Parts: sequence; C-alpha cells; structure tokens
Amino acid sequence: MMTKLLCMCSVGASLLGAVSLPFASAVLILAFRNVRRAYEVLTLVSSCALVPILYRIYVLCAGGQGGAVLRYEMTSSLCIALQPEALGVAFALMVSLLWLITNVYTICYMNKTDSKNKKRHPVFYSCFAASVGCTLCVAFSGNIVTLFVAYEILTACTYPLIIHGLSASSIEGGKFYLKTLLCASMLFFLPAVIMICGLGGAGSFGTASFISETHPAFLPILLILLCYGVAKAAIVPVHVWLPRAMVAPTPVSALLHAVAVVKSGVFTIIKIAVYVLGVRGMGEYYASAGGTIYNCNVLMYLSAATIIVGSVMAMQQSNLKKLLAYSTVSQLSYITLAVSMYTDGAIRAAVLQMVCHAFAKITLFFAAGAIYAVTGKTSVKEMDGIGRAMPLTAAAFCIGALAMVGVPPASTFWGKFSILSEAMGSGHIVVVLTVVASTLLNTLYFVPIIYRAFFIKPSAKSGRKEAPVPMLTAMMATSACTIALFLYPNIVFGVLDRIGLAVTFPK
Repeated sequence: MMTKLLCMCSVGASLLGAVSLPFASAVLILAFRNVRRAYEVLTLVSSCALVPILYRIYVLCAGGQGGAVLRYEMTSSLCIALQPEALGVAFALMVSLLWLITNVYTICYMNKTDSKNKKRHPVFYSCFAASVGCTLCVAFSGNIVTLFVAYEILTACTYPLIIHGLSASSIEGGKFYLKTLLCASMLFFLPAVIMICGLGGAGSFGTASFISETHPAFLPILLILLCYGVAKAAIVPVHVWLPRAMVAPTPVSALLHAVAVVKSGVFTIIKIAVYVLGVRGMGEYYASAGGTIYNCNVLMYLSAATIIVGSVMAMQQSNLKKLLAYSTVSQLSYITLAVSMYTDGAIRAAVLQMVCHAFAKITLFFAAGAIYAVTGKTSVKEMDGIGRAMPLTAAAFCIGALAMVGVPPASTFWGKFSILSEAMGSGHIVVVLTVVASTLLNTLYFVPIIYRAFFIKPSAKSGRKEAPVPMLTAMMATSACTIALFLYPNIVFGVLDRIGLAVTFPK
C-alpha cells in the first residue's frame, strides 16, 4: 500500500510532496482568490518550496534510494505509479527551477500588461501551478499508463492559460490547441499505449521487457503512432498548434516552450525510447534493417524534416513571438533527432540539449515580453535600436539567440556538439547534414535581429528605459544559467551519472 511505502522510505514521502505541492497550490489559490495578492504569495512560496524538495529527491536517489514506487492499483494489471529515476529527476529539477524564475517574471508582467483582467488572475495562476504538477507527474511516471494520463491532464490544465485574454484570437487559438492535441492523442498516442500494453510493456519502467527485443516487427508502426500521437513534441505536420498558441500572454508562451508542454512532449519520446522500446535494441534493429520504406528510421527523417521546416518558416515571420514559435518547432527536433540514433551517448546528448534549450528559449521569451511590456513593440522590424534603449534586455535576447544558433558562450553549443559527435561516430550522415544546414538557417534569422537591436538607429527618438527589476532579474538568471551550462555542461551528465546509468539505460 502507498501509506506503508511512505513510512518505510523517505524518498517516497519527498516524491509525494513534490508532486502534490503544485496541485495543493492550485487549490489554495482558488480558495483564497478573494484575498488581495494571495495568489501571488502562494505562487512564489510553493515554487520556492519545490526546488529543495526535488533536490532532496536527487540526493536520496544519488545515494541509492531511487527504487521507491508510489503505486495506486486500479486492477491487478493496471496501476498509476510514480518512480524517481535519472531521466525524471533531471527533468523535474529543470522544471522546478524554471517555474520559480518564471513566477518572478510572471507576477510583474501580468500586473503591468494585464491589469484589466485581474479578476481572472487567480484562475490563471492556479492553472499555471497545476500545469507544473502535471509536468512533474510526466517526469516521475513509473509506467506507460501513468505517463499517458499525466500527459493528457497537462493538455486540459494549459488550455485555460491560452484563452486567458478571452479575445476572439485567443479563444480560436485555444480551441485549435485543444483539438490538435486531443485528436493526436486519441488517434495515435492511445493506440500506441494500448499496443505497448498488449505487447507486455505495461510494467514499471526499467523492469518491463523491451519491445525492440521481444516484438521488433511492431517497431515501425509504434514509432509512427508515437511521432504523431505525442503532438506536444511538435513534429511535422502536427506542429501547427504551436504558432497558433502564441496568442497567450508571454509567461504562458514561456511555459509552453521551455517548462512544461513541449518539453513534456520530447521527454515523453525520450522516456518511451529508453524504458519501453529499448535504446540498444532499436539501434541493432535499424543497423540490420533492410532499408525499405517500412523499416526506415522514421523518427530520424521526421525530426530532420521538422528542423528544416521550422527554420524556413521562422525566416518568414515578421512577428517576434511567432518567429520564436517556429524556432521552437525546429529546435525541439534536435532532441528527437538525437534520440533517433539510439545509442547511450545520443540519449545523453538529447537530455543535455533539452535542458540547455529550456533555459535559452525561456530567456528569449522573457526578453520579447519585456520589450512588449515597456515599448509595446512586437514586430522584428521594430527592433531597430532596442539595444540602446533596453541594453540589458537586448543582451539577454542576444545570449538566447546565440544559443539557438549553437555557438559559444551559449550552452546549446555543447548539445549540438554532442549530437554531431555521436552522429559522426555512428555514421548518421542525415543527422550531420541536418544540424549543419539548420545552424546556417538559424543564423540567417537571428543574427539580423541582433544587428537591428545594436547597430541600427531607431526611426524615432526613444529614451533609455529598461524592463522592471523583477523581469530583469528573471532574464539575468536564465541568461546566467545558459552561460553556466556552457562552462559546466557536466552538471547535467552528473545528475544522470550519480543516480546511475544502470537506471537510465537498463541492460
């Protein structure tokens, strides 16, 4: 029973506390919605409390106590289970830190730009917290059923955030978001889950048999179902919801692109590849495949196509947030492209790229939101001279932009370097060509923005006015993390290694 397990294992208590805290915060925010500023205090307190709880889970798991499972049995063969392991702990630590930083930014941003909708702010912050809770459930999911349930509830929790403004465009964007994700899940992801359970993959992650070893003939079908079913990963053509969701406030865009939604999508693919399909078995399967259309590495080719399509679409955008949205479509697929090589080193590269991209992309959205909050500017053409008017904000944007290109001192340099090294070592020429080509494309649409900001004079005189201190603090924090991860990329690998590669890559 769950109660007995918690009495026996401190990591179980910490795990339950970590997952419950955001949901408890969401409930309390609604309960005290009529108390002035209570939702802001509860949001900050809960996000501050979450970080040390998750760090304690990491310490306990690194000390060899990562085997605890919180389990609720619905039937003899079906249960909801939460279990800390290397991938989940790394993802959860990233989510908790970014939630804290985002809350500092969000409170200031919403008060400055959304004061007319203050009555709806408690619902906004409640759904924000619940979304983080769902993301942690995705991170710590102990089996495929739990992963699917948490993934779907996350969709429901983020929908009210997208339609927060209640404008015609936000409601339309929210409907499209909901339709796309739910249709993809019901038509593709749910059948994939049912197939996995039928093939014996419903057991706890790390203990169930790898499908690549027991039923390799089903792999091509499963991969197609997962590529299109996990629509939060934004693989072409189910990426279309992402740019449409940009009608939401900037903090929501940051949540969608860096903290919860899209990262839950790519994390789901990583976790299924490692614990259900089997990395080594997948690699052996494609190494010995006959090269037919049926046996082609569908994840690799779809990821490569998404990277190029996203980059080309980003080049055509005049709205800054939409440009960043298509950039996210492209950048996410670096992670799935790494996974598609199916080696231990490629999985490590995927996790590193996931973490590095999160801090860099949220920096870009923070900067774009700050520019809008202070100047009202949203177009790329309006960025002329913004580096003189808002030097710190523009500097943060510059760091994030360099990260999207993948050059020092941005941390994604090491992510791309790891992917390229693994690709060249294993002979995946498609991966090498895709990364090189997309790097050139990323340069073509990010460098001109940097040039406009710092080297072109604004058309009209504008005084020097920076973003408010809380927003600047958040931007500086994520920028510093982006540079710190460039200097110390082994921080990410250290989390995986200390908990144990035997957990991350079971043999």
